[in-house]
Amino acid sequence: MTLKSILDCERKSLKEMDKYQLPNYFKKIGVGLFVVSIISLFINAFSINVFLYREIAKYGMLIGMLLISISKEKIEDELITKLRMQSYTFAFIAGVFYALTLPFMDYFVDLIFQSDKAILKDMGDWQILWILLSVQVFYFEMLKRAHK
Repeated sequence: MTLKSILDCERKSLKEMDKYQLPNYFKKIGVGLFVVSIISLFINAFSINVFLYREIAKYGMLIGMLLISISKEKIEDELITKLRMQSYTFAFIAGVFYALTLPFMDYFVDLIFQSDKAILKDMGDWQILWILLSVQVFYFEMLKRAHK
């Protein structure tokens, strides 16, 4: 393969990524949804305490972070694409590590403090998605700030 064909292949794969991204204004919608969901969680926890409202707010937070995660930046160049891919990679590794270690850490803490109730618990889908999205969003923002 020649250098030109390699560059053309890379350029084509970067263009394919545009299909999976939302316009920049969706980032503001995602932040708004995230903030409203957090406020709803606090209101529900301290006054209403309805299970359905809590679940809607929790998944609203996930949808808000997903919108933030897949929205384009105002200036979307190769560096931003590279940083985005690095943050997705880091989030995946951190999420897998978290999902593998947390059940054992919970078990050992339960074993120390409540040995009769110590069982190995599985993690829920919301917790894994929360870790993946929050790590990706925060690490991506950290990488962007570091490269300015």
